[in-house]
Amino acid sequence: MEKKWYDELGEDAFLSEENKRYKEMMGEITGAVKNGMGFDEACDTVDIEDAELKTSIIEDALKILIADMHFMQKMSTGRVAEILKIPVKRVNSARESMLEEVKAASIKAFHKSI
Repeated sequence: MEKKWYDELGEDAFLSEENKRYKEMMGEITGAVKNGMGFDEACDTVDIEDAELKTSIIEDALKILIADMHFMQKMSTGRVAEILKIPVKRVNSARESMLEEVKAASIKAFHKSI
């Protein structure tokens, strides 16, 4: 099979610099947590000058970790909070936010389909 010019490009070759930085920082935070670091401590290690981008990354990282631990691995929110070293109230708040986002997206998709 003939090689295409783009076969050797990385999967992030067409991402903007901001998207590359976002992806990199998400990996650093989730990786640090998986290696035993607390969530806030992991977030403090990320050096991002853009405060808005940093806030977005931190919020998304928390939701991704909760989705993995709580919904995929079936851990209780108490156990998730313990591993992340954050209050259960914060885990529950992020979880509720996630469920609201899913609800809103589902309603939007439903309305588009009719």
